[in-house]
Amino acid sequence: MGALDGFDSEDRPAVTAFYAARDCRPLWVDETGTTRAADLAIAEMRRADEWGLRSANFPFAALSRPKAEGRWTSDETADAELEITASVLRYAHQAQGGRIPNPEVQLSSYIDRQPSLSSAQDILAKISQSQEPDITLREWQPSADQFLKLKALLSDLRSKQSGEPQDLQIARRGSSLQSKSKSPEVATLKKRFGVASAQGEETVFDAALVAAVKTFQASAGLRADGFVGPATRAALAGGGPENNADRIAAVIANMEEWRWMPQELGATNVFVNIPAFSIRLTKDGAPVFEDRVVVGTADKQTPIFSKSMKTIVLRPEWNLPDSIKLTALLSGRSVEQQGYVVMRNGRTIDSTRVNWAKANLREYTIFQPSGDDNALGLVKFLFPNKHAVYLHDTPSRHLFNERVRLYSHGCVRVRNPQVFAQDLLDIDRGAAAFDVKRLVRKGPKDNNVTLETPIPVHVGYFTVWVGDDGQPQYFKDYYGHQKRITLALAGKWKQIDVGKDHLAEIDTSMLKQVRLRGEGRVKKGGDSFGAPMGVTNSFSSAGYKRYNDSVGDIIRMKLGF
Repeated sequence: MGALDGFDSEDRPAVTAFYAARDCRPLWVDETGTTRAADLAIAEMRRADEWGLRSANFPFAALSRPKAEGRWTSDETADAELEITASVLRYAHQAQGGRIPNPEVQLSSYIDRQPSLSSAQDILAKISQSQEPDITLREWQPSADQFLKLKALLSDLRSKQSGEPQDLQIARRGSSLQSKSKSPEVATLKKRFGVASAQGEETVFDAALVAAVKTFQASAGLRADGFVGPATRAALAGGGPENNADRIAAVIANMEEWRWMPQELGATNVFVNIPAFSIRLTKDGAPVFEDRVVVGTADKQTPIFSKSMKTIVLRPEWNLPDSIKLTALLSGRSVEQQGYVVMRNGRTIDSTRVNWAKANLREYTIFQPSGDDNALGLVKFLFPNKHAVYLHDTPSRHLFNERVRLYSHGCVRVRNPQVFAQDLLDIDRGAAAFDVKRLVRKGPKDNNVTLETPIPVHVGYFTVWVGDDGQPQYFKDYYGHQKRITLALAGKWKQIDVGKDHLAEIDTSMLKQVRLRGEGRVKKGGDSFGAPMGVTNSFSSAGYKRYNDSVGDIIRMKLGF
């Protein structure tokens, strides 16, 4: 086996250049063993499991070789040196998400994330100059608060007996529980939420438990009334993991997702968590706005990505994406009868006079005018992206009362969009911010308001979330992304259901079947569609001498120069 076989192909030129620049002097070892720097780095890599990685990926086989008369041969020393270097590069890349380097292709086209991996050149330069390589290695791990909370949760779960069932669940169906209720299930809830009880009062639903239940309900998007009825029972039972092993796997999958997130979320940012059906606007680490959202169905998913919000549109028009244009045309009724307008090259077109069998669908703009019936409601929030997805209002208000809110064509519907818009503008413009409700009521249609400072929007998919109170919440894996990540980390790539590319060009061959009835526009009120998708060196340069059988010469030979 060649000396470079332990390195990824793209890292090999940097490794060769690194050792050539130091005249092939070892960084980590001499013939008697490892240096202090190597010991620190190796110890850190052996703690990889604490970070959701696998220490088994760093075996250090060459270091376990016995030393004849207390010394390795030059060949053995060179092998140990290069083995440590390879492990350092592997660890840094895995810490940054390199185990799944292209989620969009390897897992699902809906996961628009790309791990940002440091180059081998930068990693070797940084680690070779470090006095504390263990600390340097940790710097390649994510530093996001939620990632560190998941790391602590992982440690807590692993402290329990492996596979031990969690005696913290109440039945999905049962009698209602409320203040002053007495039931064995009350004791289970207190244990689950860490609520202490006076002796003999373990089964009494007291004020402390009411507060804990309210906190849970708010995090689950339920009415926070402290009353454990059918909806809260269902949320408590959840679709989450039932035992320690499953919970550990879920936490590790979520930690992996954080490796793909931007290193800086932004002091002010918007965070949507799809499995929790939630949105949060944060300014300087403090929440300003929190609410429920509706997200995409399982077959028209809300994509996972980060972009910056640049525009708020009041009383918006809705431009139909190609997929919904096709649906509208195949309905058999004219587009105008459905409340839409067709335009081409800036001119209004009568849809019944277009030969859709031969038409290029992309040349036609089909939109729903502003108004109370508009599928986007009265406000939309634009953060330009290839998925044509955005946040918006909706006239379908009743859907926010559902516990599972998978109803859109991919966009994210916000329950209180005018309040959200006002909070955004107050942050962006301070005292100069205008009154959103007044503009919605009396302002112009399709009114585009540009933010002076774009605000990062992160659409995430986290099935495990540790709340501000330290309590973990486990959400159902509605889109199957957690399962895909878990399979990938286990090396079971062939079992992953990648699914179709949701950005693939729409098949318009069915337009040949279009036979539209009726002509001209009709008054507003026609049928509408749901919202669219849218290291220290122990060899000093002065003291190093070259010998024909030296470690440096062996390394030079192994690297081929």
